[in-house]
Amino acid sequence: MEHDALHTLPESLRPFFTITEIDDAQFIAGDLFRRKFAAPPPPFGRHLVALYGEPGQGFRLAGYSHMRPFGDVYLSGGSCSNGETIRAMDPAHRAAIEAAGGVWFLVLKYAFARYADCCDAFFGHCGDRRAREVALAAGFIDAGHEHLIVNWHKPLHENIRRALVAKVHALGPF
Repeated sequence: MEHDALHTLPESLRPFFTITEIDDAQFIAGDLFRRKFAAPPPPFGRHLVALYGEPGQGFRLAGYSHMRPFGDVYLSGGSCSNGETIRAMDPAHRAAIEAAGGVWFLVLKYAFARYADCCDAFFGHCGDRRAREVALAAGFIDAGHEHLIVNWHKPLHENIRRALVAKVHALGPF
């Protein structure tokens, strides 16, 4: 069961920044995803978008993240921010978003709250140094394999944790 996760966004950001789930990533995030990954966004899973703007003036895509249910875990991948939107932001708005952790940090916190009851853990595969710093700040930890990170948001027996890590590690990069 999904939960309302708007509470994860600082109140001060809500007049110009929001995060929401969409059904069709292609419609809103297709161009950004292709620019970042040279492929269309996945047609399955959960699609989160961060939107920047002001009521009456329209909204622009600030970021995207894909959450893929994989049995008892969620795989977090395909995350990207839109530099064009970030550069176009009002400087005070950009500073406020950065002070709150940045676009991807906020999307991760939102996802962890929204899907907490949908899975036993969140996994990511992260090879970029800066992205890894943000992921760790948001609640991921090293999973014991190169580039593999995990967010244990539920208490699980150590044997179950090891089995989940092995299952996700066996996938390779995702």
